[in-house]
Amino acid sequence: TPSSTDVSRRSPLLFGTKAVAAAVAPPQTNNRGAREREEGTGAEGSLTGGMANEMESDSCRHTFPNGDVYHGAVENDLPHGYGKYEWSDGSFYEGEWSEGVKHGYGKYKWASGSSYEGQWSEGCMHGIGTYTGSDDSEYHGSFVKDKKSGYGKKKYPNGDIYEGLWKNDLAENLGIYHWLNGDKFNGEWRQGKMHGHGTFVWHTGERYDGDWKTGLENGPGLFIWADGSAFYGFWEDGKKHGSGVWWRELDASGGGGAGATPRPKSPNDATADKLTVALSENKVIGREYNKGKLVKEHWIDRDKVCLPSLRATREPAKKTKKYAKKVQGETIVKGHRSYDLMLNLQLGIRYNIGKVNEESVKELEASDFDKNISRQIFFPHNGSEDTPPHSSTDFYWKTYCPRVFRDLRKRFGCDPGQYVYALCGDHALRELSSPGKSGSVFYISHDDQYLCKSLRKSELNHLSNILPAYHKHISEHSNTILPKFYGLHRITNPQKSQRVRFVVMANVFCRDINIHRMYDLKGSVVGRSSGNITESTILKDLDLDCTFKLERKWHDILFDQLEKDCKLLEKMNIMDYSLLLGIHFTDEEENSMMDDTTEDDDGGMNGDQGVEEAPLGTSSSLQTIDEDADSRSFLANLNKLNKVTSTKERRTSEIFHQQTRTRRSDTMRPVITEDLEKLSEAMGVSYSQRVLGVSMPATVIYNDESKEPRDALLFFAIIDILQDYNARKQLENVSKSVVYKRNEISAVSPKMYSKRFQDFLGKVFV
Repeated sequence: TPSSTDVSRRSPLLFGTKAVAAAVAPPQTNNRGAREREEGTGAEGSLTGGMANEMESDSCRHTFPNGDVYHGAVENDLPHGYGKYEWSDGSFYEGEWSEGVKHGYGKYKWASGSSYEGQWSEGCMHGIGTYTGSDDSEYHGSFVKDKKSGYGKKKYPNGDIYEGLWKNDLAENLGIYHWLNGDKFNGEWRQGKMHGHGTFVWHTGERYDGDWKTGLENGPGLFIWADGSAFYGFWEDGKKHGSGVWWRELDASGGGGAGATPRPKSPNDATADKLTVALSENKVIGREYNKGKLVKEHWIDRDKVCLPSLRATREPAKKTKKYAKKVQGETIVKGHRSYDLMLNLQLGIRYNIGKVNEESVKELEASDFDKNISRQIFFPHNGSEDTPPHSSTDFYWKTYCPRVFRDLRKRFGCDPGQYVYALCGDHALRELSSPGKSGSVFYISHDDQYLCKSLRKSELNHLSNILPAYHKHISEHSNTILPKFYGLHRITNPQKSQRVRFVVMANVFCRDINIHRMYDLKGSVVGRSSGNITESTILKDLDLDCTFKLERKWHDILFDQLEKDCKLLEKMNIMDYSLLLGIHFTDEEENSMMDDTTEDDDGGMNGDQGVEEAPLGTSSSLQTIDEDADSRSFLANLNKLNKVTSTKERRTSEIFHQQTRTRRSDTMRPVITEDLEKLSEAMGVSYSQRVLGVSMPATVIYNDESKEPRDALLFFAIIDILQDYNARKQLENVSKSVVYKRNEISAVSPKMYSKRFQDFLGKVFV
């Protein structure tokens, strides 16, 4: 990534009695960040020592002998409040000050023509702002101590644009880079280089979708030429290495683009003819490479190979409103009743993540689980030594057990940068109406990944009490379907004497597909009907009119894990929980495909640069082999590739959704066989397993036999685990047992609740 232009930032000269020190000692050099250089020469004298000055109440105009001028508020002989300082070389700062340093909102313009306008903290660019360079570069986004960190968008002098996440002035995590000539990369970055999973598209038609390492293709990937032919295989250090398959589809059409970076040569005429022959014989061409050199070729029946769909590389469907994913909740904008509370929550989470990530990672101790040890932080609106200035009201912030939740976020695979961006980025949160009887307030992040739920004090205390057992359970059972808790916080408004407690947790339905039907299942009967049903209604036990047939392996995994999770809840004296189940019907997706509002991923990546391929059909080291033992071995290697790509979950956020959303049937997820997991391990290639409760294939079998079964994807998790079997619930059990059968009501003992819950789900999932 091109580096920023060096600029300087200087402190003002001192007033009054402190000006003597400025005259005797040379000014201090401010070395924070790459944009700084030595300050100007100090000036001698004081406000009352004969130099031209004006003062009105606590505001003054002061001219120094070297030509510097300050006009604004002063306190204790230092700029404090709003003021403008002009240096003799033409640079100036106008904005808010605190005890002689830039702090708050302000604009700095350098003599070179560069400028920054935005938030400052302790003399550093810190917060949201816009930096415009003298070379016509421009960056708008987040700064941390003078460096681009967080979400931002930069336009480079040559016309290139990068939009995404930053860390220490370099692209980090998710981002999109547009080259001026039309090339484009959309994916993951590390220290300014393409690293992780992503897509590169060249403007001339080629594209690559796969893994990268330090700027080069490395790992499984799919390369597509402009004529529609494709190679699906492994790469190492920018070259094909290992097994892959090469083919052309009957309805092939162009894909992405090619441009500024090197790319593979398109197949020559002889090669293209061979692909045509293979297509006519319903075959594909398997290939094996050694560091870019083609060494073997296999002709294989197309039906024996699981190929990724190339539909995602075609022109995106026209936008209509028919298949638009419905956005839940009311966006919190300025003037909304929850606006200040949202700002407080975002400020606190950003502060908390920054602080806890600065601490060294060490083994958790018993004291880390003590909620009473956590320190309360004051956030005044004009900022403090530890907190940034903000536009909300003064508030107190408290995070409970921060090191424990940091460890939990890590175990859940939650990236700190993405977590902060989703909750505290440029997008506002949305407020959801409470779906239950608790009256809790729900805030949801703009990308639907995270929910912030308000808690009663008793619920917060209960979560704190079960936290050690919960953490141990999560550590031992990666397949758990218990709620994923990411943070526990409290906001205190001193003006209103109001305390609001929040838990941040994962959204069960955080996926880029529509959930067509939702259920909240407990296994009880009394009051378990939804009544007036609308499209967004969460249905209940008595509304369920079908069962769900799972793959046998995953059926066994589900109920093994369900037993373990319920055993923990029973031990913790917890009841009244439920299974939140979401259903996505795949046939509705297919029927709506032509009207899909989402666009296919037009990202792509660099292809096979510098590959030495022997021309096909010549007598070289290349061996052309028919289907034999070697071909069977090749198929086993290719199955390993399928497993790796079929289970890779691509992390995305809203800034990428507009250009990277793809339909499930379009993504690189070929059908896999039962033994592929073992094959993948035997080949020494790591992969991510399918997550229990996330996008699980199932067949919906209706109780009404006249209805045809339907294919679906299921999303589910246990929710509401913060209700213990207390005196109130015991009283409810006694009172309702007079009218209803004890096994039909929700308020029963944890042991009975657990058994009934598991028995009921055993009838739902078959």
